[in-house]
Amino acid sequence: MKPLFGFLMLMSFHSLAQQNFFNVPSSDITQKNKVFFQQQVNLCKGTLQSNTTLSYGLGHEWEIGINALGVTYDETRHDLLSTNDNTPYAPLFAANFQKKFHLDNHLSIGTGAQVGCNEKGKGAAYIYVNSVYSVEKTHTKLVGGLYTSSNGFFGSETRNWVDKSCFRYAGVQAGVEQRIWKEKLLFQADFISGKHDLGELVLGSAYAVTKSWIVSAGYQIPTFHSHSVKAIVFELTYSHS
Repeated sequence: MKPLFGFLMLMSFHSLAQQNFFNVPSSDITQKNKVFFQQQVNLCKGTLQSNTTLSYGLGHEWEIGINALGVTYDETRHDLLSTNDNTPYAPLFAANFQKKFHLDNHLSIGTGAQVGCNEKGKGAAYIYVNSVYSVEKTHTKLVGGLYTSSNGFFGSETRNWVDKSCFRYAGVQAGVEQRIWKEKLLFQADFISGKHDLGELVLGSAYAVTKSWIVSAGYQIPTFHSHSVKAIVFELTYSHS
């Protein structure tokens, strides 16, 4: 059952203002005094998992928020819990923050973290830094960065491709966003390295139903012999812009 606990968390250009791709933070920041909400649902082999994010913009390119991650329901065992230190805690209740630094009109740096605990008070953390490159002419956004995490967040396996090394807790993450049609439809994809429960590629798209409400769907593919599983991912996002 270990892979069932591997779904966690986790785009914007003009009116589409999502702070995440599917799993990788896009490093977009909620505007001051505005609210961002995202509900993600992952479906796989009779299992449903919910991941919820609520963030608030503080201004000066800061935001803070809360998360409820890994709330899992299985059709045979109903509510599932994971408190094993070698697997992602499920559910995990966390606080999040993000800060963005603009280097020029196209390039910026975003950093953030999610820190929380499970029902037994065991802590878990995910920390990252992203570089963000946007090309307004082609409506393209590229994100690439580094991350580290505790076992309670991603599982005990390596965050990259090296099993025995002092660098096994450092991984890479990336995302891409491309406008397809007007400001309504976008292609999006993201990738997290590692053999842990979230080592995967997700391919999908997002559609702006209104200026504030966005629906997204994608397909999750495990990579590099990770403990992830194939799944369909749905997201409903509200961004008060």
